[in-house]
Amino acid sequence: MGLTLEFHEVADLPSLDRLWAEETDWGEQSSELRRWFMEAPFGKPSVVIASDDTTGKAVGQFRFMPARVSVNGREVSAVRPFGTIVTKDAHEAAAARGPLDNPIWAMYFRGVDEFRARGIELIYIVPDERWVGFLKRGSVILAMAGMKYGSFPLWSLQLPLTDGPMSLGEGFTASSLVNWDEVDQLWEASRKLHGCMVVRDANMLRWKLAQATFTITAIKCDGKLVGLVASREKGDRQWLICDLLAADDGPALRATLAAAVNAGHEEAIARVGANELRKAGVLATSVMEPAVRSLGFERDEYDFPLVVQVLDKSLQADDVKLERWYVSAND
Repeated sequence: MGLTLEFHEVADLPSLDRLWAEETDWGEQSSELRRWFMEAPFGKPSVVIASDDTTGKAVGQFRFMPARVSVNGREVSAVRPFGTIVTKDAHEAAAARGPLDNPIWAMYFRGVDEFRARGIELIYIVPDERWVGFLKRGSVILAMAGMKYGSFPLWSLQLPLTDGPMSLGEGFTASSLVNWDEVDQLWEASRKLHGCMVVRDANMLRWKLAQATFTITAIKCDGKLVGLVASREKGDRQWLICDLLAADDGPALRATLAAAVNAGHEEAIARVGANELRKAGVLATSVMEPAVRSLGFERDEYDFPLVVQVLDKSLQADDVKLERWYVSAND
């Protein structure tokens, strides 16, 4: 199949609605969801559309969301690909020729060329689990393009807690977040814990967390905000710990994780029967693992994938090694 690839500045086209409705099980693209995408803090998403040369019909889309990533304390420009769709017919035709001929790669590298020319420094992808096998089969392409693939483990803890809510530690308190003005100072402290971290200042988090219903918990010590965590029910009766900021990787991180677990515990005991939550889950980086272990979490069977590609020579490969990243389960 010959393809025509078009880069569009704004991902708001009728052909995208058709692909979304006919080729995915994502449900209706509501006006609220569309508005949420278009109000992203760092700019509106762009898109590459692949069309069949013969019929002119769109057979795929690859969207790109503008982002900022803190690398060694310096904010760099980035894009995060998402919302990838290829029609069933195009998938099957490509499968007959081999995984390297899938329209996904053509669309992705059309985007790479565009963003490199614009001076964008980094691409990071947190792919849907359904794409993991495809990425592994395309490992040759990943290596040739300088793309790094890795994963972060899910750790789980049974709910409800047998001994009741966890202690946060001496001097720590937890409550619903009221004052977003305190979050930027916490972000500045938290970004130092990992070499690479997608910007999570107050403006970004307020936008990001508006996508779904989260319990947002603030952790304070001596009246100062030292932790923030967003968690929600997701998956198979799971309380998923998502975006997390902590002032240090010791007591503050432990207290923040414990507060999220306690929120899940309260939700679990409020339910009965088949809908009862059965576990709390968290994506744990190497920095987080000691605190996660100390709270009794155990390694689960799931892994969260991450793909990173450097576009600008001002960034070195070692600067963005996967083990230096913080990634949350809702990225």
